[in-house]
Formats: sequence, structure tokens, C-alpha cells
Amino acid sequence: MKKTLLSLFIGSLCCAQTFETVSILQNGTNDKRINIAVLGDGFTSAQLPAFVTSAQNTVNYLFTKSPYTEYKNYFNAYAIKVISTESGVKHPGTATDVTEPAFPVANPNNYFSSTFDNGVHRCYYGNTTKVTQVLAANLPDFDIAYILGNSTEYGGCGGTYAFASLNSSSNEIVVHELGHSFGNLADEYWFSGTGERANKTQTSNPATIKWANWVGLNGVGVYAHAENPSWYRPHQSCEMRYLNQQFCSVCKEAIIEKIHALVSPVDFYTPVNSSTVNANSNVTFNVTEILPIPNTLVNSWTLNGTALPSTSNSITITPSQLNNGNNTLIFSVNDNNPLVKVNNHSTVHFTNITWTLNKSTTLRTSEVKAEERRFAIYPNPAENEFYIKGKQDFSKNVNVILYDASGKLIPVKFELRDPANLYVDIKNLPSGTYLLNVSENKGLIISQKIIKE
Repeated sequence: MKKTLLSLFIGSLCCAQTFETVSILQNGTNDKRINIAVLGDGFTSAQLPAFVTSAQNTVNYLFTKSPYTEYKNYFNAYAIKVISTESGVKHPGTATDVTEPAFPVANPNNYFSSTFDNGVHRCYYGNTTKVTQVLAANLPDFDIAYILGNSTEYGGCGGTYAFASLNSSSNEIVVHELGHSFGNLADEYWFSGTGERANKTQTSNPATIKWANWVGLNGVGVYAHAENPSWYRPHQSCEMRYLNQQFCSVCKEAIIEKIHALVSPVDFYTPVNSSTVNANSNVTFNVTEILPIPNTLVNSWTLNGTALPSTSNSITITPSQLNNGNNTLIFSVNDNNPLVKVNNHSTVHFTNITWTLNKSTTLRTSEVKAEERRFAIYPNPAENEFYIKGKQDFSKNVNVILYDASGKLIPVKFELRDPANLYVDIKNLPSGTYLLNVSENKGLIISQKIIKE
């Protein structure tokens, strides 16, 4: 799940400094959460308490905004107490979009050399190489990073990292700029510097536009940019256009997709791999999940390819349910949040926990083989083909079969296009709902419903 910068930037650590890092939101271990790093620039040692307070305020505010509110349990947050030699943010007074100096020219010795007047006066940005070095040395498993500059003047910019000042609008600036750096969203006011994004396109047909599922709902439509009418946005008053708004439905969905891509909804499970259990007596399997607020996770269980009625996160298997020899139990969870338009949605993310349990007439104990794997199926529903993407590579010994609603086995053509992607051809199948079973090395790893349009 996580990206680790340590290996990528090991050569630059000689230049990076280790600073005190304090937790301001802790929901789990870093390898199971999306980790927010808040760094300061232009704060001297004496000003670090004020920085931590500002960092805490921005994090608290972020989780008042949907969809961060619903997924707060999926995040940790840390304040990295970067020390600058001098207080404040640089202001060269070189912008041409205002009458300079809009406020006094200043050149403090701040750690990231952050400054106003990057193209336009309000674009406040800094040295991203040094930010990367500090992150590698202090929080290498970060997923989101933004920098707060010690200035009350209005400013901020997005890019590799989000930068924001301590202006009264800083909370909103952080939310907006994270829309860029975390959600990969475009501005919905006119800005020519971005091309196709989840919320920006040159397609104008409401039936084929990338946010077609949302057109006509919650104010979503197809709105041309007045400055360049060949480009379109989905909403007229989204957070990505104006501050002090909410994200539109299209932008919420994009942010949730990023969350789904980064973190599994499974926190931990038992029995774990290599556990020893008595396969000739009842065995209970438990999964602890990271719950959205409210909970929108949907659970299912299959035993040897047959669906079980339980939808809870715990199940007890009796000896009578097991075959002699190896048995495969799969727990599968996906997020059915209405903020994501699952019907015709491009990707369905899900996590499987697979246990292999051996029942023997002679041995009283069995060593459990347990594995967590994450997958995405897209598109679903599909017309002619769909793809199965694994978060880890498939082996070459993989097989794909479908069952129709009556339980009849339907052979299909499939191809391992690359180690992580399976292509499945369904163009000759009639429309309907099918059960997809994928096995690897003769063991079942996926059992999911697929809709053929």
C-alpha cells in the first residue's frame, strides 16, 4: 500500500535534517493508514508550538469536509517541527498581477525557501527537493504532505506538495490544494495548465462524459469554461472553483478512489498465516475492518467457491462444512458508499482474505495458510471485456471461469497481459449477472459478481 521514500532518496539524506515529529491524529499503524505530514516553514524554535497548533487546526478542519469526514478512520496525521533560522515567508515583490509591494518585501532565511510571487502574487511555494529530503528523513511512509508558511498574508499553491500560508483562509486553502496534490483534481475556475482530469474534460456529451453517472444529480452537469469553451467542468460552485464550498460529487468520488487505491479496509485478521488450528473442531475466523463513517462496507464469505450466508466480519466453520484435504475460505469486502456511483462506476476495489485449511481424518491439527490480497475490477458493469488488476502480481498459473445465474459454468477467453493485469473477453456472452471465479496455482483467490451489459 505505502510508498516509502527512504529507498528513493537515500542519496539525499546527507542533506536532510531530523526534526521532532508529533502525532496529531492516530487511528492505526502507518502501514495500514493514509499518513498526512504537515511541515512548517518560517517557524523558529520558539514558534514551533504555534506551528503545531496551526497544523492541528488544519487537520481538524480537513475532516469536516466530505469525503474526508466519512474516511477519517483511514488516516493518521503528523506535524514535523521543521526549524527555520529566521521567521516568516519570502516576498520578493516581483509579481505583475498586483501593484507591488502588496506588503513589505522580505527575504527571511526559512528552511524551504518558500516565497510568494511564483508567477502570481498569491502563489506561495517553496523548494520541493528539500521537502522531499525532510520527508524521507522524518516520515518516509507519508501519503499526503503540505507545508504551512509562517505568514498571515493570503497565499498558497499546489503541485508536488501543497503550500499554504496562515491567512484566515488557510484551512480552506489546504483543502483546495490537497484536491490537487492528493486527489489529482483540476481547478474548476479556468486554468490552462491542466489537461484531462476527473473533473475537467473536452468531452461535452452528457451520455459519454466521464462523470455521466452524476449528470442531473447534486448540481452536476456539463459546464463550459467561459475562458475556453472547449473545456468542461462538472459543477458551478465546487470547492475546486471557490473556497468555502463543498466538493462536488465528481470530486468526492475521485478522492474516495484515491483512498481506496492507497489503503485496505482490512486492519488485521485471525487466524494469521502459519497459525495452528484443530481442523476437526469448530474454527472461528475474524476480520477487523477500518470502518467508514457511517459504515458502508459490504462483506461476503465463500467456502470452496460456495457463497455462505454471513455478511458479518466473523464466521465459525464447523468440521461438517469442510471437505477432506484442502479447503479455501475467502472473506471479501468492498465499499458500497453512495458517494461512489457503483452502477457503471469505472472500478470496483475489493480486498480478499484467503485461508487454506486442511482437514484430515488422521491429523488433529492443521497449519493455516492465510493471505491478504487487493484487487480492482474495471469496468463493472462491462460490455465487451473487463480487467482484473492485482495489487500484487499474479502467477502464470492462473485460471478464470464464470458461472451464470443458474450455476452453469461458462468458459471465457482471458489473457495475462502483464504480471498484474488479467484481460477477460465477454463480448459473446448474453447480458446478465455472472459469478467470476479466479484461481491461482489451483487455489481460489477471487469470487465476485460481474455484470455484462
